[in-house]
Amino acid sequence: MPAPQPIAASTIAAQAFRLMERGPISSFGDDSDQARDAAEQYPLAMDACLEAADWSFASVYAQLPTITTLPLGVTADPDLPWLYALPGDIVVLREVGDGGTRWRRDRAGLRADDPGPLPVRYTGRIENEAQLPAMFQTAVSHALAVLLAPRWLGTQAKIEALRTAAQATLKAAMRHDARQSSSARYDGLDDQPDWVSEARGFRGGWL
Repeated sequence: MPAPQPIAASTIAAQAFRLMERGPISSFGDDSDQARDAAEQYPLAMDACLEAADWSFASVYAQLPTITTLPLGVTADPDLPWLYALPGDIVVLREVGDGGTRWRRDRAGLRADDPGPLPVRYTGRIENEAQLPAMFQTAVSHALAVLLAPRWLGTQAKIEALRTAAQATLKAAMRHDARQSSSARYDGLDDQPDWVSEARGFRGGWL
């Protein structure tokens, strides 16, 4: 996993303060309330945006090995007998197995009725902002600004305007990313909503 992006170098967080019409703080390592709030809310804003769509740049394909010895306190499920450890960078599971695989995610990990190695595709967390498309960075900046706005923006009308802009920015990023994949499936099953349809159907989600 790449080294985390230093919060002091975060252009996303700096832009969030500009969107609130406040000067960007000089360092996220300082002892100001702004710095503490930004460092606290930044991971939430990033994960919320990653959860919102099946982003091409965050899509990861992996084959999970079976856990052969159950951890202490974990009970086998006779309906889903195979247990898998989930990758540490996972945000959302998108596909599991061959399309006919029965599975469930729980506290123990990923349970399935197919033996390993189990193919999965998921949205992975990205620590380095330089690896993110510019439009997505802008969307995360807006999302972070929305989370910070109740304390640092103050005026309700401005908060609602910022929330509306954040929804529009995230939707635009979805539409842009939708061009990175064809709508065809690779498993022989009927087509399901892809990035394009997700973008068209977006209604604001958590924002």
